[in-house]
Amino acid sequence: MLSKPNQHTLLITPFAVLLAAALGLVPACSGESPVLSIFAAAGAKPAIDAICQQFQEQYGIRVEVTYSGGGEVLSQMTLAKSGDLYIAPEQSFIEKAIEKQAIEPDTVVSVAYMIPVIAVPKGNPGNIHTLADLARPGVKVAVTRPETTLLGKYSPEIFAKAGLAEEIGKNIVTEAARPDNLLTVLIMEQADAGILWHFYAVQNADKIENIFLPPEQITGIGEMQIAITRYCRDTEKAQNFIDFITSAEGKAVFEELGYFVNAEEIMEYQQ
Repeated sequence: MLSKPNQHTLLITPFAVLLAAALGLVPACSGESPVLSIFAAAGAKPAIDAICQQFQEQYGIRVEVTYSGGGEVLSQMTLAKSGDLYIAPEQSFIEKAIEKQAIEPDTVVSVAYMIPVIAVPKGNPGNIHTLADLARPGVKVAVTRPETTLLGKYSPEIFAKAGLAEEIGKNIVTEAARPDNLLTVLIMEQADAGILWHFYAVQNADKIENIFLPPEQITGIGEMQIAITRYCRDTEKAQNFIDFITSAEGKAVFEELGYFVNAEEIMEYQQ
């Protein structure tokens, strides 16, 4: 579902522009002369594409977006020392960006919230209903890597809190690098269940479904955050984008795609 095209600045002919567009090489939010450059987590792509389009139409400010994993785009941004805004999928990446002195800490704003759930292939062929079901012999469980994702850190914490770490650990067949990779594992029914962010089932309702955990079993949530970078060329326009993405109009896009947008909505899951 999630793509991560490489973005390059090219000198090209009109024919090449059309060819590039057809092949998906032109950023979804770009114009001929991009004014704002954004490095964004691939998981944010559906919402950011829609918000960029609305932002351009309303303000006439063109936007170019580079999508990849949260850590990958952070590395690209810091190596290139470019980009006006950084959108992180989870708060841990914002912390890394601050450590790298890549963003302005006082500009960090949360734009959406995510909770861990048990996700299963559509129809729930493994007959999974609770965490205890993930401990049954023969059940295939998928998680994400703790060293690359916050979700991967939460998964073993959730299993341990339920007293099922050892039993579920024996059933783990996949440790995906990113949540969207885990999504693919579930869609292909290579696992009976996985710990995933809740919004993926909203965006892929015909392929997977959620089993929500009781709040007392959840050890943390995810926050998608945005910040102005240290390399920003126009802080006023960058702040305009932050104001727009956090406005009622911007929040409506995230809500439609299944995210929580108000901190009050997820208070019960913050243990």
